[in-house]
Amino acid sequence: MRPFQSYSQRFLLIAGVVYLLNSATKGLIGVNLELYPSLVLQHFQLWRILTYPIASLSISGMMLLSLSLYFFGEELEMVFRRRLPLFLLAITLFQGIGYTLLFQDSGVPLAGGEAISFYILTLFLWTFPRRAIDLFGLHVRGDVIILIASFIFLTVSAIEVLLTKTPYFPLVTQSGLGIFAGLLTVFMYMQSSSRAKTNRSTVITSAPSLFNEEYLPVESDFQQGYSSVSPALRHVSSYEHMTDEEQANILLDKIFSNGTESLSSDEREFLEYYSKNLK
Repeated sequence: MRPFQSYSQRFLLIAGVVYLLNSATKGLIGVNLELYPSLVLQHFQLWRILTYPIASLSISGMMLLSLSLYFFGEELEMVFRRRLPLFLLAITLFQGIGYTLLFQDSGVPLAGGEAISFYILTLFLWTFPRRAIDLFGLHVRGDVIILIASFIFLTVSAIEVLLTKTPYFPLVTQSGLGIFAGLLTVFMYMQSSSRAKTNRSTVITSAPSLFNEEYLPVESDFQQGYSSVSPALRHVSSYEHMTDEEQANILLDKIFSNGTESLSSDEREFLEYYSKNLK
C-alpha cells in the first residue's frame, strides 16, 4: 500500500493521532469528541455526531479499526472508488442521529469506530470471499483474518463489559449496524451492477469476447506509453470506442463473478491505472 494515498489511510492516520493524544491527556480529547445526546440537543454541539467514531477508542477497538482500514480499506476503494467514503459518512450520520434521538435521557456516550470497522470487514468478506491478504509477509485468506479478529475483539469487549460494568448496547448497536450496512451495500451494488450490465448488453454482444480473446503482440509500455485506450483493452481494436469507465465496470463485474484471481495481469494493470486517474 502506498502511504497516505487513500481515504482509508488518511482516516486511520487521524484516528491514530487522536488515540495517542487522548491517551496522553488521560481522556480529555475523547470527552470533547464523544456523542452525548444531551449536549447535542441542548447545547448544539453538533460536531459530536461526526467525531464520535474516533473518540475514546479502547485498545481493542483501535486495533480492529487499524486492521480493517489498513489491510482491507484500500482494496475496497479500488472497487467502490469514491463511494466508499460517502458510505462511511452515511453510516456515521445515521447512527449518530439515531442514537441522539433514541437515547436523549441517557448519560452514556457513544464512542468508537466499531460500526466502521465491521462495515469494512463485512464488505470485504462478501466482495472478495477468497482473497488472500499479505499479512507481514504471510499470505492469509481475508475471511480467516476477519473471523479471528472479530472473535478476539468481541471476546475482549465482553470481558471489559463484565469487569468494568460498562453498558453493552452501544457496542452491540455499532457492531450490528456495521454488519447490516455492509450486507445492504453489497446487495444494492450487485443490483446496480446487474442493471448496468443489462444496459451494456448491446455493446458487449456486438464486440468479441473480452476475456476469451487472444491478445495480439504489441509494443511494450516503455516503447509506446499509455495510449488513449486502456492498457487492459488496447490489444482489442473493437473496444477502442469504449470509455475507461465502461471498461472498468466490465472488469468489476468479472471480480464480483469470479474473484480478483480471475483477472489477467493486463486487467489488473488497467484497474490500477484507472484508480490512479480517479484520485
